[in-house]
Amino acid sequence: MHPSRPTPQGKPDQMSPIPAADPPVRRDFNFSTAVAPDKLADRVTELLQELTRRPTTNARSGSVQTGSRVAYRLFGGVMSAGKKRLPMIVRWSITDNKAGSDLHLEMKSDEGSYAFATKWHHQAYEQRFAQLEKDVRSRLT
Repeated sequence: MHPSRPTPQGKPDQMSPIPAADPPVRRDFNFSTAVAPDKLADRVTELLQELTRRPTTNARSGSVQTGSRVAYRLFGGVMSAGKKRLPMIVRWSITDNKAGSDLHLEMKSDEGSYAFATKWHHQAYEQRFAQLEKDVRSRLT
C-alpha cells in the first residue's frame, strides 16, 4: 500500500476506488403508423427475431436482450464483429390510436460493468440504435 501524500488542498491522498461505470447508453424511439396494433405486433416480433436470432414472444409489449457481452469484450465496439453483436435490451410497447398504432421502443446498452466508457463505446451504441430505428421505419411503413 502506498503511503498517503499531501494533495494541493493539503489533505492526504487516499487510495481511491475505481470510479463507477458510466450509465448505460439509451435511446427512446416513438413511431406512429396506420398499421393495426395486432399486425404491428407481428411485424415488430419478426424484426426482433431477426435481431436476436431467437424466438420472440408476439405481444403488444415486452423486452428482448440481444448481442453478446463476450463478443463485445473480445471485439469491442469498433470492429465489425463487435458492432454487430452489441449487447443491449430492447423494450417495446404498442398502443392504439385513432389512425392505427403507436410504437414506443426503448433501447439500452447492456454491456455489463466497466470502469469507464470511451467515446467509441457511445458512438458504437448510437450507430446501432440509429440503424435499428431505420430498420423499424422501413419495416413498418
